[in-house]
Amino acid sequence: MSVNVIPEVVNDMRVYLSGADDMIGCKEFKMPKLDALKANVEGIGIAGKIDAPIEGHFDSLEAELTWQLPTKTSTRLVAGTTVSLDAYADLQSYDGGSSAYSHDSYHVVVRGRVKSHDPGKLKAGEAMESKTTIECHYIKISIGDTELCEIDKFGCKAVVNGVDLLEQVRRNIGM
Repeated sequence: MSVNVIPEVVNDMRVYLSGADDMIGCKEFKMPKLDALKANVEGIGIAGKIDAPIEGHFDSLEAELTWQLPTKTSTRLVAGTTVSLDAYADLQSYDGGSSAYSHDSYHVVVRGRVKSHDPGKLKAGEAMESKTTIECHYIKISIGDTELCEIDKFGCKAVVNGVDLLEQVRRNIGM
């Protein structure tokens, strides 16, 4: 019986570019921050201003790849290049009830375009820390078989915990 399961660490991970295992040398994958797009609301009945989140709409979704050293893959990811990334991770937890480790799969799909590539710095004995920034128009995050969210900006879709926040909006605008 699972009792007192404590999430501990990402045991290991891999990132794939367009299905290929070309991302060796990628040191870190920073996922996009899911910030709601907001509108400033003020007027009669409101004592001041409110930043009202626009349901199902998200601000810029930036993902960032940090590279140990430049690779043939990292240096071809320049501004405007379209990318499709699959990130897989193993989430390690410890089950205090059974005194055993447990593992869940974590999967992130990102599609977008490269906004910038910073080649990094040259310093003897250190990593170059080059970075690639991607503007994402699509993201899907799952743990095991459970889909946590799927955001498709061009498809006008935002599913969070199984609820499509834009379903009624699509109907209302004839989609």
